[in-house]
Amino acid sequence: MKLSDLDPKTSAFKVLLHLTFKDRAMKPLEITKSLGEKGSTVRARLAELRKNGLVENTPDGYVSCITTYDILMKLTQG
Repeated sequence: MKLSDLDPKTSAFKVLLHLTFKDRAMKPLEITKSLGEKGSTVRARLAELRKNGLVENTPDGYVSCITTYDILMKLTQG
């Protein structure tokens, strides 16, 4: 899965978007509270995104491996 493969309507894209624009490491619980998603959903999406190299798990939490520019290009190009 690449960024171009993600549908902006999916929870995976929402999680990635949140991490990218927060521009800091976040724990799954923080993401869950911010997005109003179930914890199991957020953890599953983080695992998928990590497996595909879109996020990284650090000692401080998860961080996005893509830039805000990448997200903006995805949203404007469809």
